[in-house]
Amino acid sequence: MRTPRTGLAARRRLHGMSQEALAERLGVARTTVARWEAGEVEPLAWVRPALANALAVNFEELAKLLSPSASGTDVVVASPSSPEAAAPGVDPFTFEDELLDIAERRSWLASLDAGTAKVDYLVGAVGGIIDLDERVPALALSARASQLRGHLHPLLDAPQRPSDTARLFTVAAHLSGAQAALSLDLGRLPAARAYAAEAFDLAGAVGDPDLMAWARAVQSLVEYYAGRFPEALALADDGLARSPRGPHAVRLSVNGRARALARMGDRTGVDHAVGHAWSVRSEHVEPEPVLTASQTTGVYCEPRVAGNAATAYLAVGDAARVEQYADLALRTFDTEGFAGPQAMTRLDVATALLDPVSGDVERAATLAAEAFQIGGAASFPVRQRVAEFVEAAASWQALPAIRDVRDLVSRPAPTLEDVHDDT
Repeated sequence: MRTPRTGLAARRRLHGMSQEALAERLGVARTTVARWEAGEVEPLAWVRPALANALAVNFEELAKLLSPSASGTDVVVASPSSPEAAAPGVDPFTFEDELLDIAERRSWLASLDAGTAKVDYLVGAVGGIIDLDERVPALALSARASQLRGHLHPLLDAPQRPSDTARLFTVAAHLSGAQAALSLDLGRLPAARAYAAEAFDLAGAVGDPDLMAWARAVQSLVEYYAGRFPEALALADDGLARSPRGPHAVRLSVNGRARALARMGDRTGVDHAVGHAWSVRSEHVEPEPVLTASQTTGVYCEPRVAGNAATAYLAVGDAARVEQYADLALRTFDTEGFAGPQAMTRLDVATALLDPVSGDVERAATLAAEAFQIGGAASFPVRQRVAEFVEAAASWQALPAIRDVRDLVSRPAPTLEDVHDDT
């Protein structure tokens, strides 16, 4: 007889979640959560990151909660000083874990209804990839996403119950969208565009307007970083037309419309798009998480809205709004330790400081260098934005601080072997 994990149950109740609520958030059955808490089975390795995030603990603290002796009273919320919570370049999985994960998964699938079990596993696994984005190197996450694709694709061709079929196409759309974002982060624009289009095709097969809006947001993101701003705007508009005030209207308005319009010089359009994002955000108040993932399947959090608004106002030359929104966003980005938004928002502020009259070039260079170090040299969007900063700072290229930033971005991007060596 296994000993109940009282700490896990206590932590769940501390967050005001029922077993049903936690199960829904993780994409597993309620009975699976009940079996975890009863000590009958172990949570799968791929589910653990999402479980830790839901309970606001790091990996070490989650291990304590899964111990039969844990009471749940000696576990604290993960902070940026905790290595597991604040190290975006650290891969929490090891090669040895892989064999254990496979054996664990086979045993789990054999013990449950095959169709539902497989879908539950995939939902949790894809959700884990989305949640770990900006915390784990994109190269490592991309490899895991490809492995999941190998599990998922054969199921799309096999006969399934109608309820499982809809869930399979939904999780397939989310996986394609996640792979699009990861490919973009790696600078693989053609692959990112193809994955994003595939995500929309899969969403269309489901016929869910909100899912199609989510896929359009991914497509708009890819076209924005490809420099195709009218296309990015058109895709965001199409997503909004499908779900005008749905959960993804916030992201479509501020990440899609506002930033594309800003690059096209439409200041009035930026004001309207940012205002619409805040208006819709107020209709979707959710207590947690404080900071959503960049490809969240839920509603964009307030720091994400503020960070994207800062980027939009930078492109139309409103330095005051850039600093206002960036300050609001960075407080959370720095606390939560999400590398991507930390870097991008610093670059917004740094570029806004490049004003010949009222700017501070030295501080701007310091922020740009910080952004490059925090964001990771492997991130294509970060490298692109640092290069744009260097171009904007051409008038001060003789300054040592600006030369240092230029030297940083001129270095070659790390390879997969480099990432493994670091971890």
